[in-house]
Amino acid sequence: MAEGARAAGASGDAGLRPPAPPYKAAADRHDEAVDATGRVRTHWERLAGWLAEAGPPVIDAIASELGRLRDESGIAFTARTVAAPGAVDPLPVVLSASDWATLERGLAQRARLAEAVIADLYGPRCTIREGLLPPGVVFGSDAFAAHAAGWEKPPERFTLVFEADVARGADGRWMILADRLDAPLGDGWLIANRIATSQAIAEPFIDCGARRIASHFARFQDLLDSLTGWEGRLALLTGGERDPRYFSHAYLARYLNATLVEPADLTVRDGAAFVKTLDGLKKVDVLLRGVPDRRIDALHRPRSAAPGAPALTVAARAGGLVMGNAIGTAAMAYRALAPYAHRLCERLLGEPLEIPDAPCLWLGDPAARAQVLEELPFWRIEPLTGGASPDAAPLLPEDPSAMTGAERDRLAVALERVGERFAAVATPPLATTPAWCANGLEPREWMMRVFASWAGESWSVAPGGVAATVEPGCPPPALGFGKDVWVLPDPGSAAKDEAASLLAARLAGGHLRRTGRELLSRVADEVFWLGRNAERAESVLRILNVCLQRYLSGNRIDADPAALTTLLSVHAREDDRAPAPARLRETLVRLIGDPDEPEGLAPTLAHLRSGAARARLSISEESWRYIDRLCADPRWRGRLDFRASGEIARLIEDALRSLAAFAGSAQENLTRNFAWRFLEMGRRIERGSQIARIVGRIAGRERENEESFLRALLTYSDSAAAYRARYMMVPTPAAVMDLLILDETNPRSLGFQLAQLEQVLSMLPSETPYRRPEHRRALALLTEVRLTEADAVAATDANGARPALGALMSRCRSELAEVSDTLARAYFAHAEAPVALMSQGRLGETP
Repeated sequence: MAEGARAAGASGDAGLRPPAPPYKAAADRHDEAVDATGRVRTHWERLAGWLAEAGPPVIDAIASELGRLRDESGIAFTARTVAAPGAVDPLPVVLSASDWATLERGLAQRARLAEAVIADLYGPRCTIREGLLPPGVVFGSDAFAAHAAGWEKPPERFTLVFEADVARGADGRWMILADRLDAPLGDGWLIANRIATSQAIAEPFIDCGARRIASHFARFQDLLDSLTGWEGRLALLTGGERDPRYFSHAYLARYLNATLVEPADLTVRDGAAFVKTLDGLKKVDVLLRGVPDRRIDALHRPRSAAPGAPALTVAARAGGLVMGNAIGTAAMAYRALAPYAHRLCERLLGEPLEIPDAPCLWLGDPAARAQVLEELPFWRIEPLTGGASPDAAPLLPEDPSAMTGAERDRLAVALERVGERFAAVATPPLATTPAWCANGLEPREWMMRVFASWAGESWSVAPGGVAATVEPGCPPPALGFGKDVWVLPDPGSAAKDEAASLLAARLAGGHLRRTGRELLSRVADEVFWLGRNAERAESVLRILNVCLQRYLSGNRIDADPAALTTLLSVHAREDDRAPAPARLRETLVRLIGDPDEPEGLAPTLAHLRSGAARARLSISEESWRYIDRLCADPRWRGRLDFRASGEIARLIEDALRSLAAFAGSAQENLTRNFAWRFLEMGRRIERGSQIARIVGRIAGRERENEESFLRALLTYSDSAAAYRARYMMVPTPAAVMDLLILDETNPRSLGFQLAQLEQVLSMLPSETPYRRPEHRRALALLTEVRLTEADAVAATDANGARPALGALMSRCRSELAEVSDTLARAYFAHAEAPVALMSQGRLGETP
């Protein structure tokens, strides 16, 4: 902050004026920045002074920078979609120390209450026997896990992590909008949001002295370390790339040094949970759960949890796995606790409820149903425990005030039938906070997600949260990037951050390691296919580049339609219906823009980005950005006009440069561990297969215009310059075959791919002193290529075909495919080679 702004804040002059640019809050509700008289609140003075000093142009620039930082973090994207562009509000919500102390105390109590209720439901069930909690709330909900009740040795704790949606009412008092107990791992959003905001708006962040969140996570890490021990394993379970919270999970896993796993990575053996790695099965001691209850255990939920690991509940019940949060906590998630929180708190904790809930009625109660039907426009009907419900559709009218009598009757019948699974909730008018909009500063209603974790003896609440502006009366929005929440320190106490010392103490007790063989089998699979998809995308782009450049060149030899159409047929489906002159153009259009073309550019880039997103934790940030920038380029999503062929050619050249940058980044930035090895094997197998495929298609027989075909082949392989430097003559079959098949010094030759593949295969883990089957295949293929002579594969028969070349290329493709399949069985699926099963019996017996 500028000195003038500092002085204004220190002297109190900023308290005489509202935040600048001009800002006017509503007089009938609490505003975070100004009081009822329009004076700036004390805890907002420094930020108000900075706003007055900065002005709109600076704030707009900061908003742009914040958007860039968020995009670069990658957490704003799911694997298959790109976040929609929108205005970024850089202004934080600033809370005073006293306001936060009230909220922190209430949240810690709420977490204690949730733990006590859940422990009772899966234990003695005193709350149900005493009538404090209606049985229908529990047993009528599909979130109640009956198989997790009545254990002889219940978990020491059912909840390790707690989240809540909170808001401040128009009167300035806090209220709970939702309890997040089922898979509450949104902390990654909090961390990424704080990092991006503190960088984009660093000066006021430092000047205000906002409390850091690192100490909260350090305390949580201490707890996790005590549960796992130094040799134990912490894992974070995510739903995978299709889960919108995937990158939050990935971000948090990296922050906590946890292994990010998906349900299919886990297996249960002898009462313990294990994760599949290249080095076999490794025991998991603590599992943080980012997957809902209903998708966890395929043994107990065979339909909804089909992708899940069977018998995880068995491992938890046997004491071989600590799960946070435990299976079954979903029964009290979202709004299930709200209607009865007051009396449950007094009974189980012996104290009054600190923070009340927003209005909520359980619709299993006939009186509540009658009230809701009378006051329908006031209420929203939502699933009691959150998430989707197959019975929700008839209970969620878009405009309750416009319902006819018959529609109300149908709603009443539906509520009577399945009302125990639903709640009627209402969000009263909320407090406002300054938001940066198109017209400058405006007051907006707001709510926020807050995060807490068990710290061993008490609950720790992260000092801050992720806030969002909302429309009046709307439910809590989905968690994502939002307004950062700054909590100011207590003026009477010295702020200190113990995170560094705690981290140092933990590191001092550990030992150095170089990871390798413990790479997850799924991750090895993902980086392997990332390498293959990158090479596949490059092959399609190179063919398009050659064809467009030659199509535009006007050179009769280079633009030979027969050569270019043959080149395109490597990846495009052949269509003889179009007349010959138009076939080239039509094929180009299909390969570039048709999403239904199996090997076209659109699906290829989609597979590439999806693979990069899944493998993101194993590649560098720079490598991810190259792939993301290429696949998210808006020019690909626009309508490509083939009449502007020059523009399309430049777009393809840009894409090739991005792939070259990705390959260079992978070579220069990745540690030569097993992740790099599988990425390299994927690249070499795919490039070798593509070379064999295109050489067999282009040079498999003698052509009338051989020079045109061979020149196209050299251009595709980026080997034209190498050929000209070596041979001062037009391309000849033997010379081209030597350069593109046999020459191991050429990075674009088949021999080079096989040599590199054999070298990397020799470094894979093996339980025997002998070469593994996939290594032997690659070595045999490499030896065959090394023993081949260029004149032999270039020789033609009486029909003009090159049988030796065709046989060698076909054998290379089939053997490389078999190497890929063998790798998958051995390292990704941990499956034995298939064998034939035969029934046995004595002669003469009927089997």
